[in-house]
Amino acid sequence: MRTRSSLEICAPLGIFIFACALSISTLVIAIVWMMIGVCCLGYRTVADFPAYGVPHRWRHGPRSGCLLFYHLAWWPWYMRHELRDFATQAQVRLVRGNRSRDRRTRSGHESDGNP
Repeated sequence: MRTRSSLEICAPLGIFIFACALSISTLVIAIVWMMIGVCCLGYRTVADFPAYGVPHRWRHGPRSGCLLFYHLAWWPWYMRHELRDFATQAQVRLVRGNRSRDRRTRSGHESDGNP
C-alpha cells in the first residue's frame, strides 16, 4: 500500500473547515457527519486505527489529532460491513412487508367480489 501524503491526511480537516465557513447549512451537515462518525466508531485512540501507509510522524505527537480527524471523517469505510448488513436486513424487511401487503390486498379484493 502506498504512503499517504500530508495533503491527503489533512484534506478532510480542510474540507470540514471550508464547509463550516461556507454557510450555516453546510456547517450543520459537517457537524452531523462528524457526530455520526464519533457515534459509530466510539472512543478509539489513533493506535486502534490501521497504520498502513501512514508515516510514523503522523501517528505520534501533535499531528495525531489531524490523523484522528481523518479517520473519523472516513467513518463509512470502517463501518462498511455493518452498513451492508443493515442494508440487507432493511431490504429483506421491505420485501417481506411488500409481500404481506400484496397478500392482504389480493385477499381484500376477492372478499369484496371484485375481479
